[in-house]
Amino acid sequence: MNNFEKGLLTYFSVRQLQAIQTHHLGIGGAGGLGSNAAIMLARCGFKSFTLIDFDRIEPSNLNRQQYFLDQVGEEKVRCLAQYLLRINPDISCTVFAKKWIADEQNDPLRGCNIIVEAFDRAETKAKFVRFYASRAEYVISGNGLAGNSPSKNLPVQRLGNIYIVGDQRTEAGQTTPPFAPRVTACVAKMCEIILDLSLKRALNDEAGVS
Repeated sequence: MNNFEKGLLTYFSVRQLQAIQTHHLGIGGAGGLGSNAAIMLARCGFKSFTLIDFDRIEPSNLNRQQYFLDQVGEEKVRCLAQYLLRINPDISCTVFAKKWIADEQNDPLRGCNIIVEAFDRAETKAKFVRFYASRAEYVISGNGLAGNSPSKNLPVQRLGNIYIVGDQRTEAGQTTPPFAPRVTACVAKMCEIILDLSLKRALNDEAGVS
């Protein structure tokens, strides 16, 4: 156990941290949702990640994504993996710098029990969620989070093992551009759900509930 993980034991019991670290997170998309989610979850103690995104960092990403000006032109997933290892050097992070497609034979996120949907395009988001609904324990999706209107309460819809955070209407566009406050608020709620599910597993383990 490294010093970062010892620091987490200020807030978690050993059993809770162990429960968190049993999860393998698969994150589709390394932009506003994905980069922020990966970093928040790493800071919560999760240490097994698989990331997939074909995109490279652009100046227009920097208003809400966890990258820096000197990284423009670099692959998002590789920069994000380096960031995670700076938080916790014992993190296991597999990256796929390519476009995600629904491929049953060569699924890059196979074995991930919690899937985070963090893509931009509505069609890809829907296809991704449908693909993993029967392949993962939980699927957490962010949908409808653009603009600058204050977020009093971000709605969360649960459909079985799928959690969708956001109003599912406010897509990024000319009148509702993606800004850091609402994007980060949505990501924070997504990560709260993942952390809560993980800590409930620890509680069930302690109570002997299967």
